[in-house]
Amino acid sequence: MDDALSRELADLAALHRLSPLMSEYLPTTPHELRPAALAAVVDEVLLGSRTVLVECGCGASSVLLARLLARRGFGHLLSIEHDERTAAFVASQLRREGLGHVARVVQAPLTPHPAALGSAQWYHPQLVHDEVSAFVERYGLVDLLLVDGPLLGDARYPALPVFRGVLAPGAAVLVDDAERPGEQTVLVRWAEEFALRFRTTPRTFLATGVALE
Repeated sequence: MDDALSRELADLAALHRLSPLMSEYLPTTPHELRPAALAAVVDEVLLGSRTVLVECGCGASSVLLARLLARRGFGHLLSIEHDERTAAFVASQLRREGLGHVARVVQAPLTPHPAALGSAQWYHPQLVHDEVSAFVERYGLVDLLLVDGPLLGDARYPALPVFRGVLAPGAAVLVDDAERPGEQTVLVRWAEEFALRFRTTPRTFLATGVALE
């Protein structure tokens, strides 16, 4: 079986598993998590009893995660998104479904960032700092960080330098698109600088690392 067919079958199986969260249609937003990757995130939330979630980059998957947390009865999600249209859609959908008590979307424009590699941009430093500080003060340290933005490649590098101070011991760090060269570069640097080791799940291209105790 070739790799493309294997990935398609994995996505179909994941869609079936995710069907309890598909209460209504959601449009696909740019750079959306593949179904197999989203199912892996949901597994980590449930099996790891994750309760304080932060994601870089949001979309329809953010709504599904919010539905999961609401139905489970505990947990909170903070989503950071640079694209105004995507952030507005997710925020409005969360309000419409009455999920504002478990999930919040922050639209943070891309700007030069002190932790960025080269000329890459990341989310607005002060805005992210203020939002994350308030989120952690209210709900506790982050025990799941999902990196699916911004954009692609080494632009995602600042996530760990920025969030390492608010990660709980044993927190899961998940990185989408881990098969791409830019993301591979980021994972190697994080491993060297923060003593994290990542494993990539076959057919999902989702890399998972665990913060040091």
